[in-house]
Amino acid sequence: MIKTILKSILAGVLIALAGVVYLSCTDKVVGSFLFSFGLCLVILLEANLYTGKVGYVNSKQDVFDLAIMLILNLVSAFLVGLIAKTGSLHDSADAVVSAKLDVFYDTWWITLLKSIGCGICIYGAVEGYKKTKSFIPVILGVMCFILAGFNHVVADAFYIGAARFYWINLVYLLLVAVGNAIGSILIRLLQKGLKI
Repeated sequence: MIKTILKSILAGVLIALAGVVYLSCTDKVVGSFLFSFGLCLVILLEANLYTGKVGYVNSKQDVFDLAIMLILNLVSAFLVGLIAKTGSLHDSADAVVSAKLDVFYDTWWITLLKSIGCGICIYGAVEGYKKTKSFIPVILGVMCFILAGFNHVVADAFYIGAARFYWINLVYLLLVAVGNAIGSILIRLLQKGLKI
């Protein structure tokens, strides 16, 4: 259990640091490329990232572990966001969060669809790495979800921490977590030929 806790905190911190780099870049393509280093480190360090693990749930114990992972990923990413909340980084995070929450308030189902898209991209990135031992699928998967404007629950927790927090953000994060799970599980089921 201690190992799960520490590896889950580590994953949240790594994704948050990737978010710091992304927000520091003026070019979105370069930022999305550099953000992928966060997921590469999660894989290399065998950290427990909710979006990388949710597509591989097979038991009740996995569901319990996943809930712990999600909570710790979100808290650690959010705390890094609070620490990193300064000047231009805060302004960049606020722009990202405002755009995401505007969509959420107007059309929550678009937020859900964008979260499903992210789940598909991350599952493909992780599965691509498992099959090839190459980080190219990881880099491409991350770049695709960022450039498409998809929602990643842990990255969004960091952006919210670096921008502003309202209680409604918890509802937003819950919806994104559900969407990320749907995307990952859906693509896994399709990959397996609908065999559970």
